[in-house]
Amino acid sequence: MSRKRHIKVEGPSDSGEADQRAAPGPAESPSSSDETVAKSPREGNGGEAEQAEAAVELSEEEKLRARVEELEDQLLRAMADLDNFRKRSARRIQDVAASANDRLIGELLEVVDNFERSFEHAEEAANAEAIRQGTRMVYAQMKDLLGKYEVRPIEALGRTFDPRYHEALMQVDSDEYDEGLVAMEVSRGYMIGDRVLRHAKVGVSRGAPTDRAGTRTEVEED
Repeated sequence: MSRKRHIKVEGPSDSGEADQRAAPGPAESPSSSDETVAKSPREGNGGEAEQAEAAVELSEEEKLRARVEELEDQLLRAMADLDNFRKRSARRIQDVAASANDRLIGELLEVVDNFERSFEHAEEAANAEAIRQGTRMVYAQMKDLLGKYEVRPIEALGRTFDPRYHEALMQVDSDEYDEGLVAMEVSRGYMIGDRVLRHAKVGVSRGAPTDRAGTRTEVEED
């Protein structure tokens, strides 16, 4: 009669340990350093987008401010250049005027020299004709000098009174000139080019003298 072998299979001694090995326990929480939090793109990049937008706006503002400063600098430079140009132009005009005056006065001094020579000769001259001749020569020299600078006298005597060229000092009775005509020239006027240099000072005729009855006075001849 054969002998049967009995094999005893022993399970875990502690059912709790078996259950623990069979059912996995809760997963350990990862450390804070290894934690990866999933966020939506809107939530995760919202701060960076706002910062980028603010940076763009700030950049545009800085550009505008820089442009304004550049334009202000250009304006100040332009104003300074204009002021310098005005000053240079004023100095140039003064220099030209001074040069023209110096040239004219220098030529007038030559006329003065001739007057002085005429006075010296007049003291030595035996007759008045020599004095008159010297005076005419100096007068002719003066007229030539005035003509060189386009200075010419204004014709007034016998002309119709014109306030553009004449300055009336008085009204005078005149048998020779009709009313409104220049009957007397107190001082001669002059033009320089097309411009009045000095008005002629004149007396204007009011016609022939009349008596109280308003009739013209007749001059009887013997």
